Amino acid sequence: MITSDHSAGHWVAKRIFGGYFEERSRSLGLKRDGKYVAGVIYENFNHRSFTCHIAITGRMTTAFLYAIFDYPFNICEVEKIIVPVASENAESLRLVKKMGFTEEARIKDAHPLGDIVLLTMLKEDCRFLGEKYGKRCTIATTST
Repeated sequence: MITSDHSAGHWVAKRIFGGYFEERSRSLGLKRDGKYVAGVIYENFNHRSFTCHIAITGRMTTAFLYAIFDYPFNICEVEKIIVPVASENAESLRLVKKMGFTEEARIKDAHPLGDIVLLTMLKEDCRFLGEKYGKRCTIATTST
């Protein structure tokens, strides 16, 4: 089940930067058996881009992949998604590059684990918005 309540944001934040989730940010989460296995936080919306944080402990579904790119690109109509990743987090770097993000910049010594690598994706480069992924997308919304 894909959710869009704030509990998804709290789950992601706990895994990527110690538990802080700003309530004005948006989040999507993927639950299996009532527990989160993947989630995304969207923040710093400026009508052209979003900053995005991704956490995964299980397998993502094609519907979830569609949803996490449909929200910023189609619903919010941003042109670019920006993903900051610690340079020492090889697993996350590998994941987002596999998703199609490319390194655009690096902020030296800006993270406790080294540099902050800024990876980006443009809508036209996103392969997850096609029919293959979008047909099975439904999002359960709940209030928190």
